[in-house]
Amino acid sequence: MNAQDNVDKNEMVGFACYFAGQPSKTVKKVTTKLNNKKYNSIAKLLTSDNTAERYLAVISLEQLAELNKYNLNETEKNLIAEIKQSDELVSICSGCTYFEKVSLKELLTEKKKLFAKNWLNRNIKTK
Repeated sequence: MNAQDNVDKNEMVGFACYFAGQPSKTVKKVTTKLNNKKYNSIAKLLTSDNTAERYLAVISLEQLAELNKYNLNETEKNLIAEIKQSDELVSICSGCTYFEKVSLKELLTEKKKLFAKNWLNRNIKTK
């Protein structure tokens, strides 16, 4: 069985997927929002039905808040806290052979956040 069969390509987080090392559709979407500084649009993804969008919204908004580029309101803080406890699954990929489903709760641990660190650093400038 192909390892890709058990993942949802429409709800996938991947910064370098498949043979060509391309970002997933969801990563491209959020990257565009970050590059265009559409931070409120990213915040709206916290309530998306798409788990990949919620994951990317959480890590992006937390990084923006840490750099004083975005102020999280109470509703957003509560949504982030809920997402960080969620057992809902996110499809992730890396390269052409690594495909897996991981809970939001697991993917949002400090250890797993390293998965997205380079992407965040490239797309959220510190200056």
